Amino acid sequence: MSQFNPLVSIIVPVYNGSNYLREALDSALAQTYKNLEIIVVNDGSTDDTESIALSYGDKIRYFRKENGGTSTALNLGIKNMRGEYFSWLSHDDLYYPNKIERNVEELAKLTDKNTIIISDVDGMTDHTRTFSSALYQEHRDAYPSRNSFWLYPVVYNKTHGCTHLISKKVFETVGLFDVNERVAHDFEFYYRAFAKFPHKYINEPLVTARDSSNRQGKRSHARGNIEYSLLYIDILEHLSDEDILRIAPTLEEFYNDMEYFFYYADYSIALDYVEVIAEDRKISTRFGRRSFTQTPGGIKEKIKLTAKRFLRR
Repeated sequence: MSQFNPLVSIIVPVYNGSNYLREALDSALAQTYKNLEIIVVNDGSTDDTESIALSYGDKIRYFRKENGGTSTALNLGIKNMRGEYFSWLSHDDLYYPNKIERNVEELAKLTDKNTIIISDVDGMTDHTRTFSSALYQEHRDAYPSRNSFWLYPVVYNKTHGCTHLISKKVFETVGLFDVNERVAHDFEFYYRAFAKFPHKYINEPLVTARDSSNRQGKRSHARGNIEYSLLYIDILEHLSDEDILRIAPTLEEFYNDMEYFFYYADYSIALDYVEVIAEDRKISTRFGRRSFTQTPGGIKEKIKLTAKRFLRR
């Protein structure tokens, strides 16, 4: 049997990323897996991003476009990639040298080569490591049936996009990143992708994610709250009780988990929503920031309508 050695396209979308871009590209070039292409998409930067990217010469493929958001930059890269598989590298994150090699090794073991490969992740602030692992597997194994539920990593926010290896077939099936999502484009895409394709988890960190003070989500906090809240409201509305009991021991524990997640992620709209739903189902939640006093019957639509009006501004 021939060795599995697909061409992998590492796509680096960047907007005003001169502070960290060189570190990111060096981590991509240091990969132990060699059948690679590296694509940098400059999303209309006004700093030294272009000169840094061009200094790498033919080691990368470079595209420049008008500013349109990360989703548009990713889509341009995907449309131009020559590889069979896509790997996202944010300009301020770092790959460990064996990231792609481990992704491909695990995929090679599987019959379904369209399986999405994911892994654990380390984290750091602008310059300081903040945690050594997100401990995704620990959470999965705390309730083992989570491991067999395709949407589990999306529902529980237990995945990071830069750890993924994604087949072209996934994009052909579910489409590209939604350009209307300026902040929540990542998990909106994962929601569509993980619903249609299985995933395989590697229980080791292969990426360091930088929680930079200038990340898109922090620059657009209000919009992020709305986009992620609307996404998670939609997810919750489409989960049956049977689905929930595959990823949480009880409905009460699930709604409390979601309340905890939305509270600390500061998705205040989703937080209000999940507390209304829990109250309507006679489920007690631990804490929250309920600001609505109306009956549960009409509050769900009011929350969503208010959010959608904000996005149209």
